[in-house]
Parts: sequence; C-alpha cells; structure tokens
Amino acid sequence: MHPPLASAQDTARTIGRFAHAEPERVLRCQSGEVVGAIWSHPPTHTRVQGLDHHALALHLSGCTLVEKWADGRCVGHRSRVGSVSLVPARRDSEWTIGGHCRVAHAYVHPQALSDAAERLSRPWPADGLGDFFAAEDAQLARLLHWLVHEALVDGLDPLALEQWQALLLAHLIRRDAGGAAAAPERSGSRLALTGATLRRLFAHIDEHIEERLAARLTLSALADIAHLSPDHFLRAFKRAVGQTPHRYVLERRLVRAQDLLARSPLAVADIARDSGFRGPSHFTAAFRRQYGLTPSAWRAQRRG
Repeated sequence: MHPPLASAQDTARTIGRFAHAEPERVLRCQSGEVVGAIWSHPPTHTRVQGLDHHALALHLSGCTLVEKWADGRCVGHRSRVGSVSLVPARRDSEWTIGGHCRVAHAYVHPQALSDAAERLSRPWPADGLGDFFAAEDAQLARLLHWLVHEALVDGLDPLALEQWQALLLAHLIRRDAGGAAAAPERSGSRLALTGATLRRLFAHIDEHIEERLAARLTLSALADIAHLSPDHFLRAFKRAVGQTPHRYVLERRLVRAQDLLARSPLAVADIARDSGFRGPSHFTAAFRRQYGLTPSAWRAQRRG
C-alpha cells in the first residue's frame, strides 16, 4: 500500500517560492483539492527543484523567449503559445523567461502515472515521465484548456475530475511510449465487449445515473457497477454512448432541469439542487451554454 500522496498545493507553493511569485489563480475541484494554477511570470531566471508533482505548463500568452535547462544541457530555447512543457518532479530544471508570459499548470503525481500504467498493462520506466519542452501536442493542450475552463467556470465535480485524470494519465502514458496503442486489460472478463453487450451494460448504467442525478456521481463508482476499471469503463462508455460520462451526465441533468422548469413551480435554486448542480450559478452557466438563455428567461419564454 502506497503512503499518502503529497498535496499539489505544496507543489504550487514550492514553485511560487522559487519563482518569487504568487499564482494568479489556484485551480481547485469542488472538494477544495488543488489541481493546478495559473501564473503570470515577469522576466526571470529561476531554478526549480524538489517538486513532489510534475507540473504540465500550458503556454497561454505572452513572451515566447523561454529557455529550459536540465542535467546541464539546454532542452529548448523558444516556447510557443499553445505548447506544453514539463516542469519535472524530483529532478532539477532551470528556466529563463525573457518577458512577461502567462501559463497554466496542471499537477500530476508520479505515483499516479505509475499506477495508471500498471492498470493499463503498460511498462513504466523507473525514472518516470520523459522530459519535454514546448511540445505541440493538441490533445494534451485541449485537456489542459478543459481543466482551466472547468475549474474557473464550472468547478470540477468528482466525475469531471476523475474523468479528466483518467484521460490525462492515459494520454501521457501513450505519449511517453511513442503513441503505441493500449494493451488489452489483464482480466479476461473485460476483453472484447461486443456492441450488444455494451448496449445491455449501459442500459443498466443509464438507469443508475437517472436514479441518482441529484447525488454525487463518480467515475470509479460507475465503473464498479460495470465491473470494469475506470480506464476501460471510460473507453467503453464513449464507444457505446458516443460521449464521455461527464458530458452525458451533464446533459441528463440539464434535461431534468428543463422539465422541472416547464412543469413545476420550484425556484431555480431548488431545481439546481434537485438536478445535481452544486448551486444556482453553476446551473445557470451550464444551462445558458446549452440553451442560450438563463433558466429564468427560458421559463418565462416557455410560459409566454
């Protein structure tokens, strides 16, 4: 059994100490756990060492004159907006930033990568994640942009956080192995699910979700019902349903909320709670994105 993992908040504090700066925003999930941060860096030179977590740094804007040194050699000397660099855990790195720039960090513990590689039946090197600088990796950039958006706008609920972590870890593992396809899972009962099996399986999952829309749903709990690992469940769910579990649950919650707005006298705050949203502001933002109106405006339009 592994000891408890160090807090990502400690990693953010360590980076701030070396950079002589405070983050512009700390990215948290709904439980308050730190998952990343947004930094606005002035021109600087700093040495970073002793991090407990890897920091995946997405270049958001500003100066591209960024130089990285590791193990006594220059790893790269020009970043690009939209590229992703690694500030590695447990290894020293030096950074020179030639002008003001803005980056978003996502923090990933090395043990989480090792555990995910084991679940995916992937060999994982003893020295961990390979170093990279200013990588043009569209999928990795999308995952980091999604994290920033969800943490700042919607807040990461448990299902969103678990799904994001599973997708991120699987991508990093594939990337480190050169993009090879995933190996089959070890348990024979989890292999080669047919379309008919998937449809039967997810009819049961759909019933479970519908009964618990107002409750706390997690990827691991849904995967347990299907007798699959979270990683395999995520892939199988998308294959069967055509979208991720988080997106599917969000749409089901919005449909329930729309029905309650149309048929019940409940206040918007009560509808938000009964549909599984963490509060009226979260509900309103999600509803407006989906339907183009606030819940109150949609209800008023519906009633004429």
